[in-house]
Amino acid sequence: MTAVTSDAVASAPDTVTAAQDSRRLPDAEERLAALRARVHEDIAATSHSRDWIPRDPGSSELDVLVIGGGQAGLGAAFALQRQRIDRVLVVDDGPEQQVGCWDRYARMHTLRSPKHMRGIEFDVPSLHVRRWFEAVYGEAAWAAVELVPRLDWNDYLRWYREVTGVRVRHQTRVAAIHRPATPDGPFSVELSGPAGDETTVTARRIVCALGLAGGGGARVPDLISSSLPRERWFHTEDPIDFAALRGLRVAVLGGGASGFDNAATALDHGAVRAHVFVRRATLPASNPLRWMEFPGMQERFYDLDDDAKWEFGVMSGGLPQPPTQHSVWRCFAHSGFALHTGCGWKAVSMVSTDAGEQEIAIDTDRGRFHADVVLAATGYTVDLRLRPELVEFVDDIALWSDRHPPAVDHPAGLSPYLGPGFEFTERDPGTAPWLSRLHHFSTGARASMGVTGNQLSGIYGGIGRIASTITTAITRENWGRLAGDFASFEHIEVRSVGPHDASDGWYPTSSRF
Repeated sequence: MTAVTSDAVASAPDTVTAAQDSRRLPDAEERLAALRARVHEDIAATSHSRDWIPRDPGSSELDVLVIGGGQAGLGAAFALQRQRIDRVLVVDDGPEQQVGCWDRYARMHTLRSPKHMRGIEFDVPSLHVRRWFEAVYGEAAWAAVELVPRLDWNDYLRWYREVTGVRVRHQTRVAAIHRPATPDGPFSVELSGPAGDETTVTARRIVCALGLAGGGGARVPDLISSSLPRERWFHTEDPIDFAALRGLRVAVLGGGASGFDNAATALDHGAVRAHVFVRRATLPASNPLRWMEFPGMQERFYDLDDDAKWEFGVMSGGLPQPPTQHSVWRCFAHSGFALHTGCGWKAVSMVSTDAGEQEIAIDTDRGRFHADVVLAATGYTVDLRLRPELVEFVDDIALWSDRHPPAVDHPAGLSPYLGPGFEFTERDPGTAPWLSRLHHFSTGARASMGVTGNQLSGIYGGIGRIASTITTAITRENWGRLAGDFASFEHIEVRSVGPHDASDGWYPTSSRF
């Protein structure tokens, strides 16, 4: 078997990009320019005019550092910008052409969320993906699509980043976050740049917007990771050279959306076989997220009491997420596809064939199967100890298991117990007050926030909560200086007490102009 590597980032076949180009209106660039001007006008017309946050002379301290330049990080930065919280920097470890996962490990053809939902446009309707899509492809094209194509969403995010002016430093990773020297001091953050150059910035607040892996990391069952050579298995988040799967047999563990998407991508690139294995007796058909897409859930779930939040989280967390209908059809369009339900994996091993080559043997509830490569569509784990940026803080962070007795010994009990703006809370009150300035806008927030977080189904409510909470906190922290400024404030509007002197050149003849 030819070695499969993770050196190449998987991308959709060239025909997808060609189809995008063929759909573009001839005057798409002119229409986008007009839309850009409209967005800028809307932002200017509805922006707060005053730079209101007190600054120390010569200070370069950031108001907020956002880690992660995908849709969640960009949306959070823009929502902060709308509050005139201007010293915001986004850092992202990917190159400029990437915006999150959409041209990397997202391998579906379309998004899974409804196209009409509120999102990272926040309070500027002209920023909605609908307006971008109509500018590029036309109003009839928007009416015709049920779900936004993935690569179009990627292009929209790149345009959104440019038109909003959110400041992003690319190919930059966070090497370490250090505790403040004083309880109310800034965080010191070590950054590693594209050439290995090291810089340090200080920030009053940090928003961790690290997507699906941001609560811990990818989950791979031990029966795979401990039994197979690393070049024989991949998690679906990994960069995979799908062209190297041509002619190979692929086994996919997990029948959720990513399982079908990766099976189809392997078959699209010439895999001779891609079988999806599902432990359940039937493939999930109902998507619980569709019920959750209303304001009470997306924006107010946090305000429920802990009993209600925990009970709902346990119930909803146990409900399977199905693939989209399109993903299922995409797989079954290939003769080499098969779906095995009621077929959990018991053991995985390397065995020799009659020809003396090595292959993978998978022992299941329904017998033994053979494959050349395994793809683990097994989701993500929430465990903050796996997050390198939280090394200095993890022992101080309260988890649900620390606050809610039913959460003890439950997997979801490892989720952080968050405040109203996604901020961490102290395990022992009074011992780590700076935690309220660290915000967890990633998958680990689900226990506290429901669907609100980095998911598109709740991102509007999430960025609103973060911006509101940070604005409130900045106001409280600076109230002494703000009130002092008010005490010395003068804005003279009455310059003359008495009859009007017409020589000043202005005299209203009517209350109507």
